[in-house]
Amino acid sequence: MNINIAGFKKQFEKEYSFLYDNRDKVAGYDEAVSAFDNFLSAHNSFVCAFVKYRGDMITSDREAAAFMFALDVLS
Repeated sequence: MNINIAGFKKQFEKEYSFLYDNRDKVAGYDEAVSAFDNFLSAHNSFVCAFVKYRGDMITSDREAAAFMFALDVLS
């Protein structure tokens, strides 16, 4: 994947804040959470690079959805 990790983190944070502010009541939320599991299997190295850069693991459904929404915006 050829996505700038710093730009991705910034978009991830924007998506996470949007989800938080809307209490996860966002169209596509459940689908994004499910898609993250498949993405993780197929692109483990990118997810690991992001986790290392961010300094925190992706452990919640909200984080998984924010990750996928950010990916959608930037890819």
